[in-house]
Amino acid sequence: MFTIKNSRLFLGVLILSLSSCGGNNQDATNNSSAARSENATQQKAASLASDLLGNYHGVQPGYFMKNKFGDDMVINGNKISVPSIDYKFLIKEDNTVSLQQINLEDNSRVYYEGTFKIISDNATSVKIECALSDGKTSKPTYTLTINKSDKKTNCTGSNEPEFQLEKVK
Repeated sequence: MFTIKNSRLFLGVLILSLSSCGGNNQDATNNSSAARSENATQQKAASLASDLLGNYHGVQPGYFMKNKFGDDMVINGNKISVPSIDYKFLIKEDNTVSLQQINLEDNSRVYYEGTFKIISDNATSVKIECALSDGKTSKPTYTLTINKSDKKTNCTGSNEPEFQLEKVK
């Protein structure tokens, strides 16, 4: 039987349930607003001029790996050597970038996909940061500084020496 005590309990549970649903709707509204705001920000994000899109190629000469103090890294009395690597960046529309690295000692290849963002843009050059992933554990970031007039590009990675790239198409 339905008593006043049971009806109060039922009413309390009903009010609590309805207020919880309202909170979820508000969260859904907030999430929807956040998604719309993020999409608007992405659409407003600066995109690279079409003449700067394309393939960039360069070779990073071999080098000895350094420790955090800038000294050569040595294991069992041997310096750790990094071979020369052939880099091919493909900078595409929608702020996407691909990278192919070829080890010039054994011709092994690694492919990366990712996105780039414009860090700075002035009359003579544009600097972009490329965040890449091989889909597994490697997630390198490279900064490319592109000279707008001749498309010569300076490539900088973390804990690696800088090297030059040139636009090939």
